[in-house]
Amino acid sequence: MNEKISDPEKMIDQYLSTGQNQKAFGLIYKLAIFSAKKKDFAQAESFRDRLYEVDSSELSRIIEINEIIEAEKSKAITPDHRRLWSRFFEGLSQNEATSLFLALKKQTIDSETEILTQGQPNDRLYFINQGQLKLLYRDQDKELLIQMMESGDVFGEDTFFSVNVCTFSAKTLTPVQLGFIDRAALTQLKSAHPTLGSNLKKICSSGSSVFNRLRQKGIDRRAFKRINFSTKVSFQLLSSHTAEAMRRSVTAELWDISKGGLCFYFQSKNREAVRNLIGHNVGVRFALEVEGKSRSIALTGVVHGVQSHPLDEYSVHLQFSRRLSDSAIQTIERIAGKA
Repeated sequence: MNEKISDPEKMIDQYLSTGQNQKAFGLIYKLAIFSAKKKDFAQAESFRDRLYEVDSSELSRIIEINEIIEAEKSKAITPDHRRLWSRFFEGLSQNEATSLFLALKKQTIDSETEILTQGQPNDRLYFINQGQLKLLYRDQDKELLIQMMESGDVFGEDTFFSVNVCTFSAKTLTPVQLGFIDRAALTQLKSAHPTLGSNLKKICSSGSSVFNRLRQKGIDRRAFKRINFSTKVSFQLLSSHTAEAMRRSVTAELWDISKGGLCFYFQSKNREAVRNLIGHNVGVRFALEVEGKSRSIALTGVVHGVQSHPLDEYSVHLQFSRRLSDSAIQTIERIAGKA
């Protein structure tokens, strides 16, 4: 690369404006190689695409640039890194795996640092390159160890592939070197690799899930009996800092209820607004027929999970701010039994 080129973009524009397309093509060609060698693959691919716009007849040279970029990408991932993450390189196509690991953002975190917090949202999938951390489940004043994690382990998948708050907390034991990808970055990758998301989820789900590990530890997240009870409900967000689309009252269908929470279904085409329900306070209202009279029930709680279903339908899992009394649950159970 000629280091005397101080403003290559300006020079390219000048060549193109004066009809010197071959000179512009030659300069872009050199810049594409230069960017690839520097491991700036986004820039290299941008220059590659521009070559096609300038002169699509030079297909052999454009293909050559693409091969150079792919070769440099492969060299950017060391053999040790490939061995550490072998199950991903075996479970994904070569292009998918390379694109995924080059897209990971790197982060070094000190020891005794909490990365994930139980009950809080998370949209990142983490890859541990070096160091150790622990997964913890907090139950009131108790802190229970779920699992130790080290290099080659992945965490955060239970929230990354669904819309839930964290089931556990993750805290470093030693300084940890991580790579991570968030949902927005994965969505960008999927435009070039449509099967990447489903293949990645399959690999991350191949081991025992967090929920299985919780059960193995004798931890039951559903501490109370759930009563199947279908009735119309309305809900709305109680926060003024959320999107207008979700601040209005929305009609839904109650699915089940317990002393500690409930689940309801509703339809929406606004996926992002639904995703933003996570971690927010919600008010729910519905009516019960008690001794021949209609009684209005108003409950509040925090959304701990949202699952998507076909036909733009979502199930929302709400944890009550205050648990229902035994008598209230007995009444609901009796009404549900007659329904």
